[in-house]
Amino acid sequence: MESINKEEILKSSKWIRFIFMVLYAFALNFALTICIGLAFVQFLFVLFTSKVNTSIANINSYVIEFFEDSLAFLLFQTEEKPFPFKNNSDEEIVIEPEEIEDSHSEQETN
Repeated sequence: MESINKEEILKSSKWIRFIFMVLYAFALNFALTICIGLAFVQFLFVLFTSKVNTSIANINSYVIEFFEDSLAFLLFQTEEKPFPFKNNSDEEIVIEPEEIEDSHSEQETN
């Protein structure tokens, strides 16, 4: 049997990941409760109006994405942390205030 490497056990990055794993496990448990509630409310909408509520359906897509990302992180399929730490490639471009001021000053001089 191989000896236990203390340096590997004491790496702070592994313990930080463990803390995030515990937090996301609790978050998934809470989100599952929310999902059950949303499913019940959605059923009531379908029962009384025969239509799916689009607002709830939009929220569902975000919840499903959170579940996928969180489970992938918890099961070591990825090292990328889920929401709110996830970097989305389709994020909106944020314009800094300096850029706005520069564009206004250029328009005034023309």
